[in-house]
Amino acid sequence: MKLSSIKNRANEILLTNKSEYIRILTIILLVGLIPSLFSGNSNFLVILVYYATMIIFLPFHHGYIVSSLKMVRNQSQTLSDDDAFVGFKRFKELFATYFLSNVIVWAISAVAGMILVVLLSFTIVNAARYIMDAAVNQSNAAALVLAAIQHTPSLIIFIGLFLVLVAIAIVIVSSYLFAMPYLLEQYHMSATQSLKESIQFMKGHVWELIKLQLSFLGWMILIIVIQSILIDLLAFIPVIGSLIASILGGLAAIYTYLPRYHLSQAIFFEEIAYYRYENNTYQSNTGENTNV
Repeated sequence: MKLSSIKNRANEILLTNKSEYIRILTIILLVGLIPSLFSGNSNFLVILVYYATMIIFLPFHHGYIVSSLKMVRNQSQTLSDDDAFVGFKRFKELFATYFLSNVIVWAISAVAGMILVVLLSFTIVNAARYIMDAAVNQSNAAALVLAAIQHTPSLIIFIGLFLVLVAIAIVIVSSYLFAMPYLLEQYHMSATQSLKESIQFMKGHVWELIKLQLSFLGWMILIIVIQSILIDLLAFIPVIGSLIASILGGLAAIYTYLPRYHLSQAIFFEEIAYYRYENNTYQSNTGENTNV
C-alpha cells in the first residue's frame, strides 16, 4: 500500500465539494470545544458537568467518519450539516463502540501511570537513602549536593524512557483499534464485534497506518506551535483566551492538513476493507485464491 497514492487520491477527492466538507469539519470543531468550557475549574459541580459532557461527546466526532466515507465513496453530493451531528443523533448506536475503545486506551494510561508512580517512589526512596548515608558519612554539604546530582540524570532518563515506551504502546494499541468506528459505520458491527474484527483487520497494517499519520506530523507540530503562541498572546483574557486560541488553531488545521488527514485515513480503511471483504467474496464466488 503506497502512502503517496493514498494522499494523492485524498487531494483529488477534495476537488469535489470541498467547501461543504470543510463546513462540516468546522461545525465539528466548534461544537466539539463545548466540554473544554468546563475544564480547569476546581468547583465540584463544574467538574461533574465537565465529565458528563465528556461522556456525552464520546461519539460526537463520528461525524468525521461519516463525512469522510461519503467523500471517498463519491457520495459528496449527499453531504449535509446533519453529518456533523450524527454522533448525537445516533448516540445509542455509537456510544458503546467509542466507550469501549476509549476505556482500553484510558486503562493503559492509568496502569502506566500507577507503574510510574510506584517506580518513581522506589527510585526516590533509594536516592534518599543514598543521600542520608552520604550525610552520615560526610557532613560536607558539597558531597550531599553531588549525591543528589548523581541520581538526578538517571532518574530523568528513566522517566523519559518509560514515557516513550508508554506512548509507543498507546500508539500501537490505538492503531489496532483504528478500524472500530469504520467497521461500525460500514458493516454495522457491535462494539465487541468491531473490537475483535479491528484487531484482525489491522494485522500487518499497523506500521502502515502509523507511517500515514506520521506523514502529517509536521503540520500537527506547526499547528500546536501556532496554538501555543496564540494562548500566550491571549493569556490576558481568562478562559475565553484559550478558547479563542483553540478555535483559531483548529481553523488553521482545517484549512491546511485536516481534510486530507481524515480522507487519507478513510481511504486507508477502504483499501484494506476491499481486499478483506469484497475481494474475498468475489474470490470465493469465482473459486480464485489470491494472497493479499
